[in-house]
Amino acid sequence: MRILMALAAGALLHGEAGDRVIQSESEVTAISFTGDSLAAMCRDKKIRVWNLNDVALSKTWTRGAEDADAMFAGARGQFAVIGKDGRIRLRSLKDGAVLKQVPGSLPRASRVSAVDGGILAAAGRPYDGSSENLIRVWNAEGREQYKLPAGLGGVSAMAFSPDGKTLVAAAYDTDVRVWSVANGELRRVIDEMTVSMFELAFSPDGKYLAAAGVDRTVYLWDAATWKLVRKITGQPEMISALEFSPDSRLIVTGGMNEMAFNAPVKVMLWEASTGKPVRTMEAEHRVGAARFSPDGRFVAVADMDKTISVWSVPRR
Repeated sequence: MRILMALAAGALLHGEAGDRVIQSESEVTAISFTGDSLAAMCRDKKIRVWNLNDVALSKTWTRGAEDADAMFAGARGQFAVIGKDGRIRLRSLKDGAVLKQVPGSLPRASRVSAVDGGILAAAGRPYDGSSENLIRVWNAEGREQYKLPAGLGGVSAMAFSPDGKTLVAAAYDTDVRVWSVANGELRRVIDEMTVSMFELAFSPDGKYLAAAGVDRTVYLWDAATWKLVRKITGQPEMISALEFSPDSRLIVTGGMNEMAFNAPVKVMLWEASTGKPVRTMEAEHRVGAARFSPDGRFVAVADMDKTISVWSVPRR
């Protein structure tokens, strides 16, 4: 309800009642909900946080001179900062406090993922510059547990299961690898894919893993048996953004035109159990991120512009 009241103060989009736009001073590349706030990574190297009670800008973090990159790292309420020396710090969106710090390595990590409880994974190239990528995993105390070979050409997506027991990664070699977090054991290689997957997402109830990318299809696997449950088709473009709703009922996908990133694309809501489309929206450019609000009533979308579009989710 508080999110609904907050969004009512924004500018109305063309669409259903409740659709809104939040303005940013710089192009938005990634977004994350946390409690009553919405945070955005921006091209000017700042992280902006809006309070959704009044749609007011409440905080702005600026990366330090020693920081090379920053990204949202999976668990809500935090972001990862990667130093020029390879060091990785998890910081709180609430007050900027450092939640975890690990040495990292050079070359620097290209992707970071974390799960509630403090387990951290980072993907990048090894020291010797070989084409096989590595994923390094640290436990809740910040001790490195193991290194995992993660395929050729780079890691395109990475995610922890909600319970923190499983880690999955998609590589540009088109394989999706599944490991046990407890000991780093490779549990499954999903090698039937013929194209790269750009996004991976577990359903919040932990039952399913969704993957999507080049071929405009969402693949849904049973996370217990790793059997393919269904394919969801109908997205007109390659899929560059993917997330489940908090109740695991819906999936949102955002498109990317392979010919021009600044071309209009679709954002689509799907019923996970049937693959049927629920709502289709328009984005002006490539969708960098699509996220459900914590109550599941809205989807926020960043499409590389100075705005964040917020669409209402149809009720059952």
